[in-house]
Amino acid sequence: MSAASGGRSDTDTSLDDGRLMDQEMATKAVEKAIEYGASYADIRLVSNQNTSISMRDGKVRNAIPGHDVGATLRCLVDGSWGVYSTSDVKSITSQVESTVRLGRQVACRRASDQHEVRLAEVPISTMDVHWRPQQDIRYVDIEEKVGVLAEFDSLIRTDDRIISVNTGFSDEHVHSELISSEGMDRAWSFQRTCTNAIVTGREDGDVASYRTRVGGVGGYEAIEKVDIQEVAQNATRSTIRILSAERSPSGRMSLIADPDLTGVYIHEALGHPCEADLVAAGDSCLDGKLGELIGSSKVTVIDDPTWEGGHGSFPVDDEGLDTASRTLIENGRLLTYLNHRESAAHFDIEVNGAARAQDGLHHPLVRMSNTMIMGGAHQDLDELLEDVQDGVYACGTRGGQVDTGRGSFQFAAQEAWRIRDGELAEPLKDVSVSGMTLSILKNVDGLTKDAELASPGFCGKGQVVPVGDGGPSMRIKDALVG
Repeated sequence: MSAASGGRSDTDTSLDDGRLMDQEMATKAVEKAIEYGASYADIRLVSNQNTSISMRDGKVRNAIPGHDVGATLRCLVDGSWGVYSTSDVKSITSQVESTVRLGRQVACRRASDQHEVRLAEVPISTMDVHWRPQQDIRYVDIEEKVGVLAEFDSLIRTDDRIISVNTGFSDEHVHSELISSEGMDRAWSFQRTCTNAIVTGREDGDVASYRTRVGGVGGYEAIEKVDIQEVAQNATRSTIRILSAERSPSGRMSLIADPDLTGVYIHEALGHPCEADLVAAGDSCLDGKLGELIGSSKVTVIDDPTWEGGHGSFPVDDEGLDTASRTLIENGRLLTYLNHRESAAHFDIEVNGAARAQDGLHHPLVRMSNTMIMGGAHQDLDELLEDVQDGVYACGTRGGQVDTGRGSFQFAAQEAWRIRDGELAEPLKDVSVSGMTLSILKNVDGLTKDAELASPGFCGKGQVVPVGDGGPSMRIKDALVG
């Protein structure tokens, strides 16, 4: 199912004409940082060419092309970071000494219970990697992109009960470069394209809304390959169905989650506690559990930045490491944490390339990419339903809350159905699911064979980055529904 950029990747051949950063200048700057006393230094530049379009009820509200460039100098001094970020890349050479001095000042003020920053060793690469789109989004007219939204809007408006439609189109061409004092000298690029809709309906005083988003990493083909008519019809049907749905039951019962809700659970309730910087900060229910059985033997979880078309895919992480799929949980056992060089050194584990920054002006953090529960033994949803006499089938998410330290969560589903005698019965609304992460993980007793990425998403952790999540339909034998 996973594709390690096959057919999309070219080495040493950029989508643009060469580098944007003066390599000689950057190399001299990181060398100068070492002379001033840093043990490590790097400069990372990110160029983002993008378009953002929004439409409300068939009328364009904005259509904004943009091009953002930012760069960050990091200097590791006496076990602490000094960091300088700027949109004026040429200014970096004049800020090396002050950035090293800043790192030294931070080190002097480090609390006695704080660990010194150490970096795990990694392979040094000078190879450029560029994921080529089939249709470069930069050369698609903005009028054509607006046309996608106009068509989306009209396809949704097939029922008089639909009172409002907000649609959006976004794309970006991300080009990154990194030069380090260790000899890392890399450039990489890729594109990401998405469209979304928020549909609102009204009937007899009741109001309901439904959200949908499609797309992922790729050029214009990421949208063209989607059946927009089917997506629009599903959004309309779901909105109308929610209007007349019954209120959620409450209590402990069997729950089946669709791939979208399965993905949100695995991202929020399990993925974040797997991020090694949160574990190191004492804010994870998985602290000290490496190697332990933490869930059902049916559960295997991966995080894969190379998943073809995934919204959270990228070829190289923001410390210059080639990305690869990593297995976090195998048959219920926690194998590793997502990490970057600093957190890998802290836990003395292998670096797995999870350093991501929002843009060129931010310091990399440990972040997920495309996080999924892998498929199980059940043929399809019908087979999962067969053994459920009374329960709930819940789809999608309206958001929720997670406490990574305590390991508790609460999610609200977009739509749902009551399960009666092994079959889907009446539609439900206002369904929420709550519980403890590890208890739910142990209560997973059924997974369909096919696992898939669900709707593209975004993850906030002080910085916002695109992510993907998903899995199979998942049955939980005992969940708190309300």
